[in-house]
Amino acid sequence: MRRRATAFIVLSFLAAGLTGCAHEQADQGPYRWAYLADDGDPRLAYGRPNSDDVVLMLNCQPGQDQIRVSALGLAGQEIVLTSGKTESRFPAQALEDDMSGSRLLEGRGRTTAPALANFRKSGQLAVMNNGHHSLAAASADRGKVRAFFKACRA
Repeated sequence: MRRRATAFIVLSFLAAGLTGCAHEQADQGPYRWAYLADDGDPRLAYGRPNSDDVVLMLNCQPGQDQIRVSALGLAGQEIVLTSGKTESRFPAQALEDDMSGSRLLEGRGRTTAPALANFRKSGQLAVMNNGHHSLAAASADRGKVRAFFKACRA
């Protein structure tokens, strides 16, 4: 329950992140990948640096082929990620924050899911939500992506 609350707090500041206009996002600064492992469980977050503005978060437990995918601004009962020609679907449940009214989708699946395996190698990732929204890792962020997946295998 604590992890769910933590993920929601981190993600609650960007309910419209995936649906916002590209020019609006550019005005507020670029989105980047951040690797976080300060409390034991590795996390990889896509958002604005040095802020709580997070679009997507991946969490794993080292040594287990399990991942939790959390995202704001999505509707439905699954989170669909693509990388290159691969696609992975993560069954998800909607969670609501009573204070903000924001909707969080949280899905679970395997760290080795095809889209995530390709993301680890290529840095390319997109979320499907009324279209294709690229979350590709910049060259400077690809090491963070690799470090996350390496920590998940430990």
